Amino acid sequence: MLGTGEQLRKLTVTVKQLLDRSKEHIPFTFFPKNGDIVSPCSSIVVTVERRDGESSDSLASRVLEPLCSTTDAPCEVEDATNHGHSALSRYRTHGERRDLERSVAECERALNTCALNHPCRAAAQSNLAGHLNNLGLSFITRFERLGELRDLEDGISTLKDADVLTPHGHPDKPGRLNNLGNSFITRFKRLGELKDLEDAISTLRDADVLTPHGHPDKPGRLNNLGLSIITRFERLGELRDLEDGISTLRDADVLTPHGHPDKPGRLNNLGNSFITRFKRLGELRDLEDAISALRDADVLIPNGHPDKPGRLNNLGLSFITRFERLGELRDLEDGISTLRDADVLTPHGHPDKPGRLNNLGNSFITRFERLGELRDLEDAILTLRDADVLTPHGHPDKPGRLNNLGNSFITRFKHLGELKDLEDAISALRDADVLTPDGHPDKPGRLNNLGNSFIARFERLGELRDLEDGISTLRDADVLTPHGHPDKPGRLNNLGNSFITRFKCLGELRDLEDAISTLKDADVLTPHGHPDKPGRLNNLGNSFITRFKRLGEMRDLEDAISTLRDAVVLTHHGHPHKTDRLNSLGLSFITRFERLGELRDLEDAISTLKDAVVLTPHGHPHKPSRLNNLGNSFITRFERLGELRDLEDAISILRDAVVLTPHGHPHKPGRLNNLGNSFITRFERLGELRDLEDAISLYSHSASSSIGPISVRFRALRSWISYARLTNHHSLLHAYSIAVNLLPQLAWIGLSLTHRSVELKRGVDVVRDAAAAALDLGFPELAVEWLEQGRSIVCGELLQLRGSYEQLSSAHPDHAHRLRDLFTALDDAGATREKSLSTFSESTDGATQTLQQDADRHRTLAIERDKLLQEIRRLPGFNRFLLPKDFSQLRASAHSGPVVILNAAEHRCDALIVLANVDHVIHVPLPHFSLKRAVDHQILLKTFLRQAHTKRTDERYGKIATWDRGSWVSFLAPLWNGIVKPVLDVLAFSCPGDISRIFWCPTGPFVFLPIHAAGFYDSQYSLPGHKVFDFAVSSYVPTLGILARSPNLHTVPNDDFRLLAVRQPPSDGLGQLPGVAPEIAYIKEVIKDSPLAHTTMLESSLGTVEEVLGLMKEANWVHFACHGIQDGVDSGLCLADKRRLKLRDMLSLSRLHGGLAFLSACQTATGDEDLTDEAVHIAAGMLFAGYGGVVGTMWSISDRIAPVVARDVYEHLFRNGTRPDYREAARALHEAIGHLRDSGNVSFNEWVPFIHVGL
Repeated sequence: MLGTGEQLRKLTVTVKQLLDRSKEHIPFTFFPKNGDIVSPCSSIVVTVERRDGESSDSLASRVLEPLCSTTDAPCEVEDATNHGHSALSRYRTHGERRDLERSVAECERALNTCALNHPCRAAAQSNLAGHLNNLGLSFITRFERLGELRDLEDGISTLKDADVLTPHGHPDKPGRLNNLGNSFITRFKRLGELKDLEDAISTLRDADVLTPHGHPDKPGRLNNLGLSIITRFERLGELRDLEDGISTLRDADVLTPHGHPDKPGRLNNLGNSFITRFKRLGELRDLEDAISALRDADVLIPNGHPDKPGRLNNLGLSFITRFERLGELRDLEDGISTLRDADVLTPHGHPDKPGRLNNLGNSFITRFERLGELRDLEDAILTLRDADVLTPHGHPDKPGRLNNLGNSFITRFKHLGELKDLEDAISALRDADVLTPDGHPDKPGRLNNLGNSFIARFERLGELRDLEDGISTLRDADVLTPHGHPDKPGRLNNLGNSFITRFKCLGELRDLEDAISTLKDADVLTPHGHPDKPGRLNNLGNSFITRFKRLGEMRDLEDAISTLRDAVVLTHHGHPHKTDRLNSLGLSFITRFERLGELRDLEDAISTLKDAVVLTPHGHPHKPSRLNNLGNSFITRFERLGELRDLEDAISILRDAVVLTPHGHPHKPGRLNNLGNSFITRFERLGELRDLEDAISLYSHSASSSIGPISVRFRALRSWISYARLTNHHSLLHAYSIAVNLLPQLAWIGLSLTHRSVELKRGVDVVRDAAAAALDLGFPELAVEWLEQGRSIVCGELLQLRGSYEQLSSAHPDHAHRLRDLFTALDDAGATREKSLSTFSESTDGATQTLQQDADRHRTLAIERDKLLQEIRRLPGFNRFLLPKDFSQLRASAHSGPVVILNAAEHRCDALIVLANVDHVIHVPLPHFSLKRAVDHQILLKTFLRQAHTKRTDERYGKIATWDRGSWVSFLAPLWNGIVKPVLDVLAFSCPGDISRIFWCPTGPFVFLPIHAAGFYDSQYSLPGHKVFDFAVSSYVPTLGILARSPNLHTVPNDDFRLLAVRQPPSDGLGQLPGVAPEIAYIKEVIKDSPLAHTTMLESSLGTVEEVLGLMKEANWVHFACHGIQDGVDSGLCLADKRRLKLRDMLSLSRLHGGLAFLSACQTATGDEDLTDEAVHIAAGMLFAGYGGVVGTMWSISDRIAPVVARDVYEHLFRNGTRPDYREAARALHEAIGHLRDSGNVSFNEWVPFIHVGL
């Protein structure tokens, strides 16, 4: 019991009299007379004046004398309680840590003293709740100072006990609930557990309900409740909470009378809530109301008051917010000035000092972004670093300090390009994320900033790992941000921009679509009037531009201009991002001009881009970009109007853009390229060789850069090569070297097969031209190395995946095991991705998620593969592991016969002969053949086949070509005279004599020509010696690497031989296949008596894609008699259920013991006209899947002849009753076709299509 109300009222009067003269706060406790007024352990704390140097103890004794004249000396409980309250009050006033420590210790002593037999036990027991309340508050206060989570937990536990021991109806019950509710809020802000926030609101609402109207603590209860509701809004984004919070805080303000000491605090909280609503809804009225309330809060608090710095801090932040909305520099200056005052007035050692420094540092960043003064940036980093240093480890605000410091490093990196700043930023932001527990309301924000930093490092260094980490982290940030949260649009905006970044790097259309969809959501969720609305529109508009440039849809361009115009209109003059919006709009006008040619668009573009440059201050990190765009617009106008003044202005501006772009900046290569283009334009106008020299130098620097988008560097490289060839420049060979090395990066293994093929089309002729240049300068071995390195890139990497690891396994078994597992996973991931791409034809949420997950896994594994290879290459003796081979290694591929590479370049054609026992290339120029003649032959054959309706007919074999004999004779003769005979003459093959093996490795248009049939077929050349088959058994190979595989690769035990034969029946509407039945019957008949052959026949509906793939993994040899279709990476063999066994599927196989693949279907060895050097056909797919040799067809084959060829080939292979050798397949086909020709019953149309590919 607290005692009788009458006596307490008398005591209150006495206290008021003391307070009237109070100047400093001195806590003390009244004690009872004879134990019947209040408990000896009561915690009634009052404030009295210390006068004339009188100590608090003597003053307390004098005031208490009328009540305590007969009491005994205070017990130890009383003494500890007095000292505890006194220390706590001093700490709250001065912020001295030692006062806080003493307060906690004294409160603990008071509780521990109350033993069962203590004379004050009964009194202490009656007021135990008060002691617990004070102790709990002490723990909470110490936590707020030192950040030790143990203190917070102890505080909440103690305050809970205090509440439980305080009975309902007790006058202190609301106060206990209020303190407990505030402690829940404190823990929520530290740990982010939503349960704490809900408990806080529930508890604070009970405290408010139990506090009657008119009670002096009612406004305080409402104030705390309102703040807790606002906090829930900041976590969950429910607008209802924001409105309830503001309403509650307004009630708290209204109920607080003018002149009350808490009036400034009420206004301060109300003003902050208006700021919160402004940031959500963008209503300028809220911002003005906020500044008005915060200004009143500042005015009402006298100078020297301990809360003055806090009021100034919040007022300063409101000025900064208005600047970010309206762009008025006056607000920015007022904000910094006010925040600086807040910092100065906060004494060193005060717990709020780091927070003041943090806000001041952020304001310096804001001014730097507006004015570009490096001094502001340096001041910001110094200030934010101080804020971090002064924030102790374990403090709940430590992650926030690190977060802001990390962001400042990012800003300086973007300005100066120092990699150290970027690394420091990522380190700080990573620490901020790690220190922020899961579930914490700030966790998504930490992830958002960390993700942006990864993206920034990717843009600098080009490491795809950073790009993937960035997108993954930004995606997590978005997922963790609940719908309705005010930061949701911002998270979506950043995620969408990251998709754009990946699209620009890898070119995956899926990323572009995801970007636009995500940026649309960000815009829709951003309300009209919101300060970030223009930025969202700007990013969305730019994404439309990007899609227009990819797909050419005019609708995207119009949407872009409309959206970007809205972004400019909604951005106030003077706003720091006005220049960004103008820049984007200007570029969109340029894009429309380039599409439609309207001069008005060009003039609008230049005018808008000029405004963007003028409004961007000197030293601003975006100044070079603005200049670059303006310079390009002048070039465009020069090309339209021919005014030399525009060209000169362009060169001057673009030169400034290059100079102002720091070394190592990711956009440096692009700016160098643009300046180079301007010099070329002037060279073409004025003819000054100096301009040409300067352009070549700029292109070379751009292409040689190790940073920046591959596409930009490759574009500069093409220009470098073009103009270096024009002038026979000394750098030409170096340019080609870079080109060959860039091609694998252009078609990175982490892309889908389709996309890799698209990327390779950019460099379709570079490798052949590079080889020709090497031959011009007398380096035939280099020509061979480049042709091997730069051709069949997609499939060639599969050879790497499945290559031999014996040396690595012996020296470093752990690395070998990791590499094999990783390559297997990468192989599987690529196959899964291709399957998903072919499976999901419609865009649904489920399909999108699956495609996204498959693509993410594929890219992640590819990045890990690149990283592991780099690690292996640092091992002693493995510095060239899985890197392109030099000629000394490549010549081993000719172990079974000479390999003849046929190269067709613009100005020369050549044959390069590789012999295993010769340490140099035998170079055979082909002066009587040219690239044009090769292309003409290709077109002629293509026209013939199209006219004969042999391409992609419904039947397996279709109509057979009907060129007359004379046409074939005139077609094949130049191939003999211009290509084959010069090679055979050098090799000195004799006829008659032993028929040797020869391996043709054609490039470019040679791929489509039947080199194996070259010869003179006129009657006067009827005797042997005038046709290639008189001298050699011909095979084709896409690369030397196919022949260089381990000789044991295809060797299997005799008892493990299996043949899979797949017959497609005349079903599913795919056309009649009359030849397949006798063909399969012939095969059965030939091998039925062989004890070694285990044969599986699949016919009718059994031949599904899944079953065939499964059996191919078990069989050593395969035979297909079915429809075949050539369609790039979608080329395939038509099986049951109208589905294809596609090239994609074949490449997913990994046959360690593959032998012969006999493809008795049309077009199984027809290449892709757009990718002649990538061996994109079914026969090559079988080779790269692990089969040693393939019988294929260059076009449709005769239904009459195909079964006979198959029979004769198998009879040859099984002739001795021993295990068949796939390496004899080429000779078997050679003899089978020879028998047909000798019979005189076949035409060229029927025997020429059959070819052998591989060993």
